[in-house]
Amino acid sequence: MIRRLLQAAALAAVILVLQAFLPASAHAHDPGTTLLSVGSSGDTDLEITAQIPLSRIDLAYHTRLDSDPAPAVRASANWLATVVRDRVRLTAADGATWPVTVDDVAADRQRGLNTARVRLTAALPTAATRARSAELRWDVVTDVVYSHKVLVTADGRTSLLTHQTPVVRLAVPAPPPASVPAASMLHAGFEHFRQGADHLLFLCVIALAAARRSLRRARLRARVTLMAGITAMFTAGHSVSLALASLGWVSLPTRVVDAGIALTIVVAAAHAVRPALSARTELALTTAFGLVHGLGFAGTLQRLALTGTDLILPLLSFNLGLEAAQLLALALIAVPIAVLARSPAVSVTLAASAAAVATGWVVERAFDLTNPVQPLTGMLLGTPERLAGALFAATAVLLIARATRPEDAPRESFRDPEDFWSPERQEVFRIMRGQDARRCSRSAVIARTPTPMARSSAVKSSACGTPCSPTPR
Repeated sequence: MIRRLLQAAALAAVILVLQAFLPASAHAHDPGTTLLSVGSSGDTDLEITAQIPLSRIDLAYHTRLDSDPAPAVRASANWLATVVRDRVRLTAADGATWPVTVDDVAADRQRGLNTARVRLTAALPTAATRARSAELRWDVVTDVVYSHKVLVTADGRTSLLTHQTPVVRLAVPAPPPASVPAASMLHAGFEHFRQGADHLLFLCVIALAAARRSLRRARLRARVTLMAGITAMFTAGHSVSLALASLGWVSLPTRVVDAGIALTIVVAAAHAVRPALSARTELALTTAFGLVHGLGFAGTLQRLALTGTDLILPLLSFNLGLEAAQLLALALIAVPIAVLARSPAVSVTLAASAAAVATGWVVERAFDLTNPVQPLTGMLLGTPERLAGALFAATAVLLIARATRPEDAPRESFRDPEDFWSPERQEVFRIMRGQDARRCSRSAVIARTPTPMARSSAVKSSACGTPCSPTPR
């Protein structure tokens, strides 16, 4: 018991050390994300519409706008306009600066959160007209809250801005295109999954459950088959719901979808603690969870407002990007998960930690409350590389602990019979095994004795230990 507690403490220490050095990152469906939409206004102007969550403005600049949104935003409109104008910069490819003006600031509500809707216009200088491109630098909120994300939609492409990468290159958008380039949607799908902490954590939890279940199987082929089946069912589920939501046939509130995604992680983590479901039930449950995650994936495609056949290629490209990122993440975490799953203490610690993180997301997304663990989880679950690094570090700690363990220390393994059989039970097992052997010897005596009388005599002789050599009649 003490050794298991030490292993759990070592794992927690590794996680805390990694969190101290990794940059912050919010999860994929963080309702606190700023949304930027860039479009054209005439031949030489760009129009930018920003939805900035008031809770993030309050956090960054020590205001109280979210407590009474409409009057507070109205009273602070000039201050907000100045804050945005001073922290937004557009520079053309030749170095010319675009003058940015704030046209309107108003209170709004998006995805269940109070926001400040800010409309900006950037006039293209004459000298830069031929370039038709510019770099957008956005430092509103991200200059103070490092974990904040800004999702930019422009020219049919989606980009992500953070404190570490606050600049994105924009082409001067033409009128809304009839179709979207497949390469851009492939990249958008890849980055959506790669930056989605909730999807990464769910993948980690179902991999842990599969690894713990496959410990009962001796061959590597059986383990790989089980993991491949679970991944395929998750892919099938989110592909179906992604298509249905993108076509507009299924629509649920964003808050419900985001909270549902977090809830799937809680259930999967509980299952990983003790994988007691049958393989068929587990595959069906994973498919159902995939349907929920697919509704979250559909947000990017819905913002493009494509319909009919124009949606087919972007949908397929986006889904392929998702699958590529999912396979990459699985390849990175499969080995450390397989090693960590062999320790009951570490496995339970991982599953419990995932459940705690997901519970915080459920509270934040469903009830619009502050998530106290978000700053820590954002550091660890920003990308598959960070998650894999943390898991490999935990694996190294576990292997070192096993290598330095005294030889006379009890072993901790799912396959070790010493974990279940006490010395008294082993003694009973040996006695029973001896009784079975005697029964087998009596059966052999009866089988080779020709008459009933001789069989009775032979069995008695066998029971008393004398040689069993019946005299033929």
